[in-house]
Amino acid sequence: MTAVKLCRKSEVDKIIQTIQGESPWPKTSNRIDEMAITGQKVAKSSISIEHLTAKVDEINRQYHDFNELHLSIDETGQLIQVNYINEDDFEVPLTGWLDMGQVGTYLQNYQRMFCLDPNRLDRFFDMDEATAIIPINWLRPTRKRPKGIANGFIYMRQAYQGIIPRRKPISIRPNATEKGLFDIIDGNSTYFVAKQIGIKTLPIILKD
Repeated sequence: MTAVKLCRKSEVDKIIQTIQGESPWPKTSNRIDEMAITGQKVAKSSISIEHLTAKVDEINRQYHDFNELHLSIDETGQLIQVNYINEDDFEVPLTGWLDMGQVGTYLQNYQRMFCLDPNRLDRFFDMDEATAIIPINWLRPTRKRPKGIANGFIYMRQAYQGIIPRRKPISIRPNATEKGLFDIIDGNSTYFVAKQIGIKTLPIILKD
């Protein structure tokens, strides 16, 4: 069994119903078993558990601040059910039993619809304010606040979705002792969020 955190099921249901041309408002049934395969090309049946594990880990990095997902494998090792932990800490089925190919397709579709694309810097940041774009491993944080990082995930997601203005680039200055590295003046929490969701480069504003 592996785990990854997902968005709230009610949010998933509304978006899936919209995609399928249905009303996003509550229905008698809100299961979303069909999401992975309806109108989609099913992934190859030769897909492996290792691949699925890597995929849910990737989703975890990109969308980790919501409910936790589990992949349960049946006793034959051939069928997988996607479950999630609800707000009352109960494990609830998110899908029926699917073969590996269907689970692979499900995860691909889920990631495409709900996760943050680490390559779309323009959706996170106001790129017009940036001095340059540099590799994230050139940066050195100067502080780490858990609450700031938790809030940073919310702000980054809202910026990505267009709910709030895009984030300002990271403000940096040259590191005093290590040539080619830079200390973060403003944007430490954004830096940690970016690393968590897999962003490899960041827009910066260079200060003296």
